[in-house]
Amino acid sequence: MDELTEDGARAYSASHHTGTSVAVHAGFPNPAAERSGIPLSLDKLLVRHPSSTYFFRIRGHSWNRYGVFDGDIAIIDRALNPRERELVVWWQDGGEFALSPFERVTRQNIWGTVTAIIHPFGGAAHDKR
Repeated sequence: MDELTEDGARAYSASHHTGTSVAVHAGFPNPAAERSGIPLSLDKLLVRHPSSTYFFRIRGHSWNRYGVFDGDIAIIDRALNPRERELVVWWQDGGEFALSPFERVTRQNIWGTVTAIIHPFGGAAHDKR
């Protein structure tokens, strides 16, 4: 059902089909209307074990083909046991951390499991790195 909202935008309500309501608005959004929901928290969304989670900035270009770029932020959880096809951070003999698939690393050198990569979008984000 199409209806006109207070700001004159058209909205579609799906409540009679699914028991929920969906609204699609065109034009400038009303910031006050968004205040009714729960605030978005990246910590709650991406961090399962706060006391064992760390953020590392990625340096280098060797992971570009996997969508991980220089300047991205890796979220690493030390409480998790890595599984096949997961990325891990491990300690190299030379005294540096490295990023590798779990299958390619000696288990005793693993420092933590990568749970997410935060990738800035657009030119302005790249300029700040």
